[in-house]
Amino acid sequence: MARLPPLYSLQVFAVAARHLSFTKAAAELHRTQSAVSHRVKALEAEIGLPLFNRIARRLELTDAGRALARQVDQAFSDITSTIAKLDQREARLLTITLLPSVASRWLLPRLPRFCDQNPDIDVRVIADARVLDLRAEGIDAAVRFGLGHYTGYAVTPLMPDKVLPVCSSSFAEARGPIKTIDALLEWPLLHDSTTEGDGSRSDWRSWLDALSRSDATCNNGQRFSEAGLLIEATVHGLGVALARYSLVADYLANGALVCPLPLITPTAFAYYLVVRPEATALPKIARFRDWLKLEATQTATASMRHPYH
Repeated sequence: MARLPPLYSLQVFAVAARHLSFTKAAAELHRTQSAVSHRVKALEAEIGLPLFNRIARRLELTDAGRALARQVDQAFSDITSTIAKLDQREARLLTITLLPSVASRWLLPRLPRFCDQNPDIDVRVIADARVLDLRAEGIDAAVRFGLGHYTGYAVTPLMPDKVLPVCSSSFAEARGPIKTIDALLEWPLLHDSTTEGDGSRSDWRSWLDALSRSDATCNNGQRFSEAGLLIEATVHGLGVALARYSLVADYLANGALVCPLPLITPTAFAYYLVVRPEATALPKIARFRDWLKLEATQTATASMRHPYH
């Protein structure tokens, strides 16, 4: 019977194989790059085969490395799943992280449906603007608004998004109907400062560029550090905001917000569910993923049917 290499060596190799980088693996494991490199070399010596091709400043898995990485990932996934089943408290708790605006404006209004359907799962929501390290923080999953490139994680596309101008109904009534971009820009503009230059195309400048109005000026108005605050300010009548449909869909449906000028452009970012690969088979993760995909599909479908589309 072949002797099994140390479990920690296999773990280090799996992380390095996922990132194809000793430096990134070291950061995840809270070790030095040298320690990770030595551990992988020791594993290669013990097995008697190279696991990586070291090419210039990058790594490539050898055929043996790819085969071992697949098996090690599956083994750790099985171990994680088994331990979770044995630990009922852990099996019940589902910890997710997402932007505060997405948590309050999209997830929370829908979360009661998940809880009603899954009374055996206790959901813990971490609303944080930072991109938290799921492994280091002990978090099961994240809902991310981005380009979908999350190396080392299992990624599930959820829904695209779009932006449109919105204001309170009383604000719109007090100023009367408008028909042009120039007329809209005369109104007090409200800005989400986090979107300016982040590449999401969710800001006024990007909206104007998409509508071939790069000549127009949109710098005036108040700025807010978070989309939830921006939307709250808009509901209270401070001005007109450019908002993501996903975050204002409920307000548009109940009339708290209206779209004074129905010119809508897509965002460059979309929503994704990001999960640690070793946790994807856990029942709580699978059930949350299936539910989340359904809710996201319904939101995306509603956006296509909306009168402002």
